[in-house]
Amino acid sequence: MLNISYDKEGDVLEIKFSDEKIEESEFLEESGLVLDYDSKENIVAIEIVSFSKRVSKNEALEAIAL
Repeated sequence: MLNISYDKEGDVLEIKFSDEKIEESEFLEESGLVLDYDSKENIVAIEIVSFSKRVSKNEALEAIAL
């Protein structure tokens, strides 16, 4: 399962790898990433905070095309 969503109002891109319940989150301030973990410490999702400021429109379109 892979689900990618974008919250325009919050400017957050979320990439979910699993439907497992998120038990813990870790914010990596320098990179603007939030890593979400399940109870077994597996990464469930990655969130990119201030996405539009970190990735140009062309880079985003190129990544989606892959």
